[in-house]
Amino acid sequence: MFQIVATICVLLTQADAPQKVQKFTLDLHYAHQFDASVNNGGEVGVTQFGFELRFDTPISDSDDLKWHFQYQRDDWDFSGSTGMGLIDPWSSIETIDASATWFHEYNQKTQWFVGGIVKASYEDSASHSTVLGGTVGVIHSYSSDLTLGVGVGVLDQVLDDARVFPIFVVEWKLSDDLRLTSDISTRFGSRTGLELVWTPRKDWTLGAGVSYSYSRFKLDSSGFAPNGAGEASSVPITFRATYHASPTFDVTIFAGIMYGGSLEITNQASLQVLSEDYDPAGAFGIFGNIKF
Repeated sequence: MFQIVATICVLLTQADAPQKVQKFTLDLHYAHQFDASVNNGGEVGVTQFGFELRFDTPISDSDDLKWHFQYQRDDWDFSGSTGMGLIDPWSSIETIDASATWFHEYNQKTQWFVGGIVKASYEDSASHSTVLGGTVGVIHSYSSDLTLGVGVGVLDQVLDDARVFPIFVVEWKLSDDLRLTSDISTRFGSRTGLELVWTPRKDWTLGAGVSYSYSRFKLDSSGFAPNGAGEASSVPITFRATYHASPTFDVTIFAGIMYGGSLEITNQASLQVLSEDYDPAGAFGIFGNIKF
């Protein structure tokens, strides 16, 4: 499954800092996806909210340890008297994940990274199912305007084989007020992608992005597939506006359309028992970003 990991780009600007200090960033998010028709009956929508805490611990002049902790709750709404609406396969999903990534500056233009991941995603009353994973890669600054990176990650899956995914990092300054980045502002959960960012004035930025959203989680002991697993994926296309209220606080509003929506159910024996697509769905959300 193709995936772009974006969070690394946030940290690249620290490489040229004259003095490294511990930095904290707290992201808060709320997003709502409107109901959309499922191919073989029923409708589905979802409301998502949570937070992400990131902080950087300098180890030496050439080494940094980046920490990440995230909590998210997805409240799914299945409706209708046929298909997914009748099955109502899951309700609220909670996800907790954390990672630690070590960055080493090989020279002034190149750094490599290696990291570990721990994650648990489960329906409200399901038993916790913790999975582990890791990442490794390299990032190179070709000029002051262009930084690219590549790597690979692997993560265990609930009732499935481990998931291997590529890592790409993009930070490309196209002009003084236009850039292309993999650090998408509408990132939350497992979303990763690319965003074109325009800065018309110092206190406002506008962005248009495409991303990929994927989640897999443990189901509870009741319902259509007791103690099974659910999976949800989509390709969001989003448009956002960010107001930089101060050097330490930003607020972002966005709207978009979720394409390629797909839902899958795996039973306790690791056999896929249902796979459905749903129509494109509108969405909106609000984000807050605090630096301290």
